[in-house]
Amino acid sequence: MAVQGWIGATAPAAPRLPPAAAMATRRTWSAAPLPPPHAMRMRRSSRQLLVVASAQSNFSRAVQTAWRVGKDAVDAGSSLVPGSVPRPVARVGVTFLAVSLAIFLLKSVISTALFALAVMGLIYFGFLAMNPKEGSRSADEQDSPSDDPAEEARRIMEKYK
Repeated sequence: MAVQGWIGATAPAAPRLPPAAAMATRRTWSAAPLPPPHAMRMRRSSRQLLVVASAQSNFSRAVQTAWRVGKDAVDAGSSLVPGSVPRPVARVGVTFLAVSLAIFLLKSVISTALFALAVMGLIYFGFLAMNPKEGSRSADEQDSPSDDPAEEARRIMEKYK
């Protein structure tokens, strides 16, 4: 017996299963019975502990991965050194070179950031020196805000005469 598809092609029919076997292949979405409340509390607390442990293990996993990558890089770099140099000496030399390069790059980034901050501070200091009214306000201006809208409007009008 063949079943006709959408386009007109025929496909072989699926084998007929006995009713019990057909029921076993069908998924049923019934709710499982709930565990007792004390078991739920224990499960919830262990889940919270797992979250904390997971966050700690992610950090340690990241450190282990960085160590492994660094070790592989040193091994790859030491393989580029000629064979006449002993391997331990080549590893030490490549490690020293890599650490020196990393410190140089870190120093360059930090000095660039500090220079940018110094330039921004100098520009702000120059702005305050040229515009003394834009800086910090005096105590009289801050402590006496007028609550009367008409008085505030008069003060604004006087300012722009």
